[in-house]
Amino acid sequence: MTHDKNIFENPPGRRVGALALPRDPDGNVLLVEKIYQKDEGNPRPWGMVGGSALADETPRDALRREFENETGLNIVQPGRLLVFDYVRAGRFPEGYNYVYDTPVLPADTKITLPAGELSDYKFVPPGELNQYMSEHGVRRALAVLKALDQGTFFELEYGYPVG
Repeated sequence: MTHDKNIFENPPGRRVGALALPRDPDGNVLLVEKIYQKDEGNPRPWGMVGGSALADETPRDALRREFENETGLNIVQPGRLLVFDYVRAGRFPEGYNYVYDTPVLPADTKITLPAGELSDYKFVPPGELNQYMSEHGVRRALAVLKALDQGTFFELEYGYPVG
């Protein structure tokens, strides 16, 4: 089988996401409410902190930038990679999502949201995630918490374990 050199010169476009699921000392997780999802009528417009990497930006650098943009907090270095989640093309191009560990946030942490992008934040008990997030988001978040608990890493496809 030969390779078409076009695949190297003009590769398909893909999104690279860099995400985190910060926790407070009680084990609640930080979720942010996304204005665009709320405006579209999504009944569960909440998600993890993070976003898409820019061109020539590593996922770790993207997480540092997005984390500070979405919370006002600077994490000097993201922790270990907990979850990799492949998402098929649909409404958006296919994506590769990297979810990193972050330090536990003190209970009195002040979060500063970016105007026009996020409308609220809250620390949510893991058992209540399905009240805030999409089914896929809940699967991904629970995989993150499991990876933390077991000291391991999970590869997912649309939130489902691979293999």
